[in-house]
Amino acid sequence: MTLHVPFEQFSKTVESMLETKHVFVTARGRGATVTAADGQKGFLVVSQADLPVAQVKTKLTRAGLEILDGVWRLGDGSEEECEERCDAFVAAVAYKSAESMPGVWVDAFRSLPTQVQVLRALFDEFRETGELPDVSFEEFIRLSEPNVVIVAPNQIQSFLDKKVEG
Repeated sequence: MTLHVPFEQFSKTVESMLETKHVFVTARGRGATVTAADGQKGFLVVSQADLPVAQVKTKLTRAGLEILDGVWRLGDGSEEECEERCDAFVAAVAYKSAESMPGVWVDAFRSLPTQVQVLRALFDEFRETGELPDVSFEEFIRLSEPNVVIVAPNQIQSFLDKKVEG
């Protein structure tokens, strides 16, 4: 059984729910995953912190926890699958197309891309699929008038949390 809690509640949750002071921390994107568990009971507490690992470790140490490098998993693959989904940065590009409606292109990245990286990925895909005539990247940008939006993993999680609350 896995309990996901906000990082601000992690220390108090571990203190009240588990009989351990050992907490495992691992880097995740630009933040950290924090886990503590009772292996005998199969109970896992997980939190995602949008802070550098060093700051996370400092906060947890101040809360009286012992920090170790690593991550607990239940072994059923569920956390691993969630971790893959939750780490994605989603990029969307609206662009002027030959149709009456604007085009929209969506992709995902494992780390935070720049707008130029997103546009280059769009350009390269359109070139590979033959959807784009022989034009330069600069000309493509000028003609397509793109608008790039990048959604971070914590924003995606926030959107999902709002749906659960509502």
